[in-house]
Amino acid sequence: MTLQRVCLFVLVILAAAALSGCFVLSKNLPTGEEVTDERLVGAWRGFDEDDQEDADAFLHFLKADKGDPLRLVWVEDRHYQIYEVHTFVIDGKNVFASKLLTPFKEDDEDSIPEGFFLGFYEFDGDNEVIFTLLDAEKINDMIKAGELKGEAGARKYDFVTLTGSPKDIAAFLASPEAEAARVEDPAHIRRISRSNKDN
Repeated sequence: MTLQRVCLFVLVILAAAALSGCFVLSKNLPTGEEVTDERLVGAWRGFDEDDQEDADAFLHFLKADKGDPLRLVWVEDRHYQIYEVHTFVIDGKNVFASKLLTPFKEDDEDSIPEGFFLGFYEFDGDNEVIFTLLDAEKINDMIKAGELKGEAGARKYDFVTLTGSPKDIAAFLASPEAEAARVEDPAHIRRISRSNKDN
């Protein structure tokens, strides 16, 4: 399991924006109303909004025990990954913070920094969800300008890590600056209906 494959997962499922840099992580979970969003529970498949073609990646959000975050199992071909997914309501917006749980092999050349992938999500009806990550280049510029606390990436596709307090992270996610720092091309997933699964 390589860094490239993890980036591919997040791109296909959560961002679909390869030109926006790599990804924004946070050392801390934001403060806010953490509510396990059980609307996400079930099986989903990524799809291209433009041509409506299905992607080869499948997701299953597992029902969580009370008080626990969701678990996400992502499967593509012979590969799978498991993520812990926290869902929040911050200033009326649905926010997610996901952490990779499956470990990398020791011989991997790359590694993912500790932290949580941050982004927003919204439902389009009952059976489609739109995920939008933060644009790493925009966040990188804000860190370099001293507008956000964090560790800037040295290269274009490096991870960018926010290091502010949970309160700082929540305040930023609620701000117009975070709205403006979203990637331009969100990712879409479609629920796999029970009838489809039975065929």
